[in-house]
Amino acid sequence: MIALSTPVLWYLSRASGIVSLLLFTGVMALGIMTATRVGGRPLPRFAVAELHRRLALLAVVFLAIHVGSTALDSYVNISFLAIVVPGLSHYKAFDVALGALAIDLLLAVVITSLLRQRISASAWRMIHWISYLSWPIALLHAFLIGTDVRYSWMDLLLVGCLAVVAAAVVWRIWARPHPSGALTAVPRARGRVQAPSAQRPTPAVQSAPTKPIASSRRGR
Repeated sequence: MIALSTPVLWYLSRASGIVSLLLFTGVMALGIMTATRVGGRPLPRFAVAELHRRLALLAVVFLAIHVGSTALDSYVNISFLAIVVPGLSHYKAFDVALGALAIDLLLAVVITSLLRQRISASAWRMIHWISYLSWPIALLHAFLIGTDVRYSWMDLLLVGCLAVVAAAVVWRIWARPHPSGALTAVPRARGRVQAPSAQRPTPAVQSAPTKPIASSRRGR
């Protein structure tokens, strides 16, 4: 295995870890919104789901950078295997194990999403919901192992991430959005088509004016 010790890897590991946490916080909040099918005219429901998907892919990219730079940095001595198997690291074993557990849950989502056409919808949904545990585990991992927690800006960042997800959960419980969600353009278009049909006059009303006109012509 290639082992290096350079400040570049150290800073890259820290920066990519922070960016990954921010992105996964957005994924978590959008996941709650997607589950309740939130959306409307400014931001349609499919746009929320697509933003959630693209943000998740970007978060996986930064997570891969975080994992690679951490494993290559020989200063902390964390192997690739210890990053995916909890309990194998000799450096801050519990803290690294939390990160490995969060990665395993995310990998389960990625793999099942790639095999979504070959597994049942209930199994995919169950794994997807269990994967939501990866976010609080990753947050705790960042709090315990992060060297920047001694700075106030990092503390505010962690609190901000927690506040965003907490607000999404409170909104989900308090607002109780209907599973059908805010209507998108398709249901609204159907509503507009059905509304005029209910107000169409009946044939009896349309034929009523024709009889007096015909009778007046006969009188003349």
